[in-house]
Amino acid sequence: MVALSRLRTWQPDLLDAAATAIIESNRTFGEAADAARDHVANTVWRGTAGKAAGARSETEHDQARRIRTAVTAQADALTNAAASIGAAGSTAIGIADEALTSGFAVADDGRVTAPPLVTGNPVADLLLQAQLDEQASGFQARLIPALATVDELDARAGAALDAATAELGDARDSRMAGVAAGDLPEPPASGASARENKQYWDSLTEEQRRGIVDEHPDWVGNRDGIPSAVRHEANVSRFDDERARLEAERDRHRANLDDNVFGGTFTNEDAALWYTEQKLRDLDELENIVADNPDGRLMLLDLQSGERGMAAFAVGDPDTADHISVTTPGLNTTIDGSLGSMVDETTSLRSEAKQQLIRAGRGDETAASIAWLGYEPPQATSGPSNPVSDGLRGYGDVVQTDRANAGAPKLASFYDGLDVASTQPDPHITALGHSYGSLTTGLALQDPGPGQPVDDAVFYGSPGINADDESDLGLPDGHGYVMEADGDILIPEAGKGHLFGPDPSTSDFEQLATDAGTSPDGVARDGVGSHSEYPQLGDNKELRMSGYNMASIVAGLPDQVVHR
Repeated sequence: MVALSRLRTWQPDLLDAAATAIIESNRTFGEAADAARDHVANTVWRGTAGKAAGARSETEHDQARRIRTAVTAQADALTNAAASIGAAGSTAIGIADEALTSGFAVADDGRVTAPPLVTGNPVADLLLQAQLDEQASGFQARLIPALATVDELDARAGAALDAATAELGDARDSRMAGVAAGDLPEPPASGASARENKQYWDSLTEEQRRGIVDEHPDWVGNRDGIPSAVRHEANVSRFDDERARLEAERDRHRANLDDNVFGGTFTNEDAALWYTEQKLRDLDELENIVADNPDGRLMLLDLQSGERGMAAFAVGDPDTADHISVTTPGLNTTIDGSLGSMVDETTSLRSEAKQQLIRAGRGDETAASIAWLGYEPPQATSGPSNPVSDGLRGYGDVVQTDRANAGAPKLASFYDGLDVASTQPDPHITALGHSYGSLTTGLALQDPGPGQPVDDAVFYGSPGINADDESDLGLPDGHGYVMEADGDILIPEAGKGHLFGPDPSTSDFEQLATDAGTSPDGVARDGVGSHSEYPQLGDNKELRMSGYNMASIVAGLPDQVVHR
């Protein structure tokens, strides 16, 4: 039976649009077939050759007629599926949402449970809990059959499409409505390692790879170990579908709020609407980033699994680069508000790293820099509530490890994916962690998975990384670096309280300079005066001393850094 979470992602209205497009294309095809037959019939062509041409023309026209009939059946199946599945799906989702807004828990398989009730009066608790359990049973009795109906209608639609497609011959040549999905090998289960994902991709034929990117971009767009160019194409191709899904979700939340006399006072509907609208703004920003960086790679697109959107964007080709950096941000970072600036900063970082390589006589080496926002950092400046409560929640999250713990395994897998997908025998990978993102980075480097693909790590503006020295991070001695500016008094203060291990600014890691000065290449560098300035250009349009130090590490030139 279809899972409720999966049903929410379905867009049956797109089937109707597909049917309309198919009908129009089928009409054009039919007109062309008729014109070809008439042309042969009206041509003054006699003798044996003329008769053969006429017979062949009639055979081809008859085959075209059968194709038109089969395609018409496909369009009809899509139209019927859109109407039946759409209505049944809305009914099931409506029941589930009604239960949720009433305070009940709803499982993916349709089971509904009542919340525990404790008032302090045992008798009242027993009676009221019984009433709640009865209401839960009522919701469940409606929801499970509704999901079963959707499942049955989906099966009927699939059978109708299969029957229509059979008339065309080989089903794998069809690209209509994903009919050929059965011919494309599915990827490993969720949670597979980057190496397993690469083995899957390597096992496919070119035709299968093309089919997967065209029909199932969600299979490969966010899979670590898949080539970055493939991930980019797959993720960008999902923009239109993601926008349609989010707009439908937004409209549903608005309708639910309009129908509720209390608005969002007793539900989370208004918050859900806020996050959905935020993801639409995130999508706008991602489209702008892709347009502004035509040579970049969108290596992660996730607007579904969390409250906030998540993404990763590479400047340069990480699959072929000799040097790769991954920057993980912290407090208040969002796609809409921050990712564009992060991409600009990684572009400057990559450019400086290349300049330092040229200066060192290693100009043939290449670099790629990645802005990774594959987790949900704490947020203290934006949210669905009022600024005070949003701020309290955000700063409360900063002193907890929950968000870092959730992001660290994903970041560790991303590092592994870069190493596995690289065409270099051993690419030089540098992990850069800013603010709360330094904690996420530190935890990712302590991931228990096999191997450690990261060679160097730089932590700046850090509240702590849960480590005493490089050995805790799987790094060689001298390959862990810390930068903390005197003017940065926001997040680093948490390090003074040892919330996340030793204070990074007094630890055994290499301590790098952030003050103004002249770097070894003879360039005057501005210093860092605030929490956000480490990766930014100074007033002279050159990277600050902190940025120079990071670029030198990224380029594999640790002897060029400036120590504190």
